[in-house]
Amino acid sequence: MNKNGSQSVPGDSSNSKVTGWVVRSGYGQTVISANDELVSSGPGTVTVNCRLEVSGNLGFNEKRSFDVMLNDTSVQTFATAATSVVIPATTLTLARGDRVWLRITGSSFLNWATTVAGGVNTYLSFDLSQP
Repeated sequence: MNKNGSQSVPGDSSNSKVTGWVVRSGYGQTVISANDELVSSGPGTVTVNCRLEVSGNLGFNEKRSFDVMLNDTSVQTFATAATSVVIPATTLTLARGDRVWLRITGSSFLNWATTVAGGVNTYLSFDLSQP
């Protein structure tokens, strides 16, 4: 799914869900829940890919934290100060109805907000892993 429109994440907030997604080109079978989560249509092993474009100030040596979530559990955490973020691919085993989604923790310094940019360069997707 691609991010549809920009999202402001308030400063000094943690574990904010990234919301506002649309079906990504080439992923016509995508199911996006009303809660902004990818929903598995069946069991399988998948490779999750995620990229984000973000902006906003950070304090000295501060990083933003991104969590790939499976249902309500963080399965991968990635921290960086970069504005073009590529979270390393991760492999998950999904059951029918499992939900994959993304959350962010931005700056805690001086209440600086983070903006998650919309468009094709901000996405979350999964593909069936090849045996």
